[in-house]
Amino acid sequence: MTWVLVNRISVDSPAEADRIVEAFRHRAGKVDQQPGFLGIEVWREEGGKEVMVSTRWSTKEDFRTWLDGPAFRQAHERAKGSPGQAAGSVYEIVV
Repeated sequence: MTWVLVNRISVDSPAEADRIVEAFRHRAGKVDQQPGFLGIEVWREEGGKEVMVSTRWSTKEDFRTWLDGPAFRQAHERAKGSPGQAAGSVYEIVV
């Protein structure tokens, strides 16, 4: 089964959404070397009030290992002070 983590980042303005998108364009890429990592997509809402980040994983365990590891903390250290409120959900791809 493939697992997907979706983070919804709500922002106050399209300019803040642009800042988040640019941060992902220039991300450190630490997740790319993680076992089981299959890919990342960053979506910007047409109205510019939400950015969604989707990562795909081979197994739930691979995702949990990333989430609990030092590379996750290092990668997200850069996000401190970024605009918006994030809320995440984990999904299993079933079809």
